[in-house]
Amino acid sequence: MSSGSFRIDLDEVEAAARRIQSLVRELEPFAAKVEAAVRQASPASYGTGPVGAALLGGESASGGLAGQQGRALQGVHRYLGNSGRMAENLLLMCRQYRETDGGHAAALNGLVGSAGSPVLPPAAGTAAGTAAV
Repeated sequence: MSSGSFRIDLDEVEAAARRIQSLVRELEPFAAKVEAAVRQASPASYGTGPVGAALLGGESASGGLAGQQGRALQGVHRYLGNSGRMAENLLLMCRQYRETDGGHAAALNGLVGSAGSPVLPPAAGTAAGTAAV
C-alpha cells in the first residue's frame, strides 16, 4: 500500500502482527500465574493488626492492596485482549489490501490486453469496434 506521501510494507505489518500474537500467547500463562497467586491471598492473610488493616484499605473504598491488585490484573487482561484484537485487525487489513491490490492488478491487465498495448474503451456514441472520426 502506498501513496505519494507514505508507503506501508504489508509484509512487515503482517510479520509485526504475527509477532504481537506470539507475544500475547507467551504472556497469557504468566498473567494467569499472577492472577492465581493474587486470588490465593485472602483478607485473613493480611492479619488484623494495623498493618493488615492498612493493606486492606481500612475505611477507604479503594479496597486496599487486594483491590489494587485486582484492578491491575483487569488492566493486564484488557491490555492482552486489546493487543490480540489489534493483531487480528492488522492481519485482516493486510489480507483485504492484498485482495484489493489483486483486483486492481487484474483490472489493469484487462485494460492492457494480451498484446501489451492499452485497450481503450469505445468513445461515447460509437459502437464497440468502430472508431470515432
